[in-house]
Amino acid sequence: MTDEQTVTQPQTGQIGLEEGWLKESIGSLLIAAALTGILAFLLVIAFPSTWHLLGIGRGLIPPRFYPYSALVIILGTTFGQFLGWAGGSILLSYGLSLLRKVPSSFRIIQIAMTLVYLGLAFGPIPLYHYIFGRPLLGIPRQTLPVWLQQHYPDAYTLLIPAHHWIDWSVVPLALLVLLLLWKGGEQSMRHFWLRTALFFLVMLTSLAVALSLTIHSTLAHIRLGL
Repeated sequence: MTDEQTVTQPQTGQIGLEEGWLKESIGSLLIAAALTGILAFLLVIAFPSTWHLLGIGRGLIPPRFYPYSALVIILGTTFGQFLGWAGGSILLSYGLSLLRKVPSSFRIIQIAMTLVYLGLAFGPIPLYHYIFGRPLLGIPRQTLPVWLQQHYPDAYTLLIPAHHWIDWSVVPLALLVLLLLWKGGEQSMRHFWLRTALFFLVMLTSLAVALSLTIHSTLAHIRLGL
């Protein structure tokens, strides 16, 4: 009995990086990335004039390609942040394991994923508001919504009313991520669909942050007359 415990006990509380787990994670990652890409594409085609106002690639590509360049930037930022979350979680969990302050390996991973995720979800957006806000530009905003409604109604929808919903969407997304990660326990990383849901929610958070950056950049372009 003692021998069996010696063999099996190290497996408890560990998700490990076994080859099978890595292969299953790739499947979850591809599904989450595909769903996120479709959502980003739908958002881009729903608000075409926004990307003409932003003008990513201005002077290098024809204006009709601005929506596509915006999509590339949005997806690049989204997936880049997701990879940052994954890489940051690995590095932090490794650092925590060296400190040996947490009893189980999965608890270390939970803490690392949570801390890095909270930094991703709640760090950038307040920074965008400060950098692209009144302290930097010093230009009155009162006439901007009226001007957008008159000339670019679809851009107005994304840049003004939807702007606040996108910024605040990280709050319910964060609650869902933390609920899944902590209530789901180890199954949130071992069960295929729970893991897929976790990856998708983190990507949605990254997409919200990427859209917030795009919105603030577009508003800055407009207010500076670029």
